[in-house]
Amino acid sequence: MKSLRWAYALVGVACLGVSCTEQEAPKPLFETELSEITSATDGATTITLYADEPFFVGFNQVTAKIENANGELLSGEALVTPLMDMMTMRHACPMEFPNGFQFVDGRFEFNAVFVMPSGDMGNWSLTFAVNGDTLAVPVTVVQPARARLASFVSTQDQTSKYFVALIDPGAPQVGENVMEIGVFKKQTMMDWPAVEDLTIAMQPWMPSMDHGSPNNVDPVHQAAGHYLGKVNFTMTGEWQLRLSISESGLLIGEPLFDIIL
Repeated sequence: MKSLRWAYALVGVACLGVSCTEQEAPKPLFETELSEITSATDGATTITLYADEPFFVGFNQVTAKIENANGELLSGEALVTPLMDMMTMRHACPMEFPNGFQFVDGRFEFNAVFVMPSGDMGNWSLTFAVNGDTLAVPVTVVQPARARLASFVSTQDQTSKYFVALIDPGAPQVGENVMEIGVFKKQTMMDWPAVEDLTIAMQPWMPSMDHGSPNNVDPVHQAAGHYLGKVNFTMTGEWQLRLSISESGLLIGEPLFDIIL
């Protein structure tokens, strides 16, 4: 499951069946399968961002390396504030800090749900408040070929805007797949809370063959706006993942995601 897939490097692993020598140093903390995305420095602090892939519109798991001017990994407390600067207006996006705000040995993890791409409309940055200091890190966000974020305005009040991030399946395959989404509401331009009280019905549908599939489990809320279920794809091809989302027993939206196997 992508939302639970944290890439932790193992430092100081015990040597099994091999004699440890002085030359066999522990693996550096940030030598993982993650890719370096970008970095920024103000001379005193350097922040480097890592992820599975370049930042995209949707749910991004991010690992930050925080070090001082001498390259020493820092510990302390951090907070990250996203900002899309559109010249005439500014807004944030949903953020998650699953491990809290404390970090040790330079490693700080968070999730960012970017709601639009960088480009002519505006530019994103992530501002870090680290141990009382601040550093803005410009980031580029792309629109993926297959949308991983859907939005809709509530059909009930015609005002409330919801954002649904498809977290899993990240690499869909024929058969049973973990299905996870995150749902957030645009409360204000800077406040995007998780929505935890929804009822979600799901139907996978193959338009070209005009059929669905059996043995699916509707997503149910787990924590912090994350809903978990199972989706079953019976063959390769182009599918739609159709969602019917209700709040207080009333249907508020029917977003969908295109899935290609």
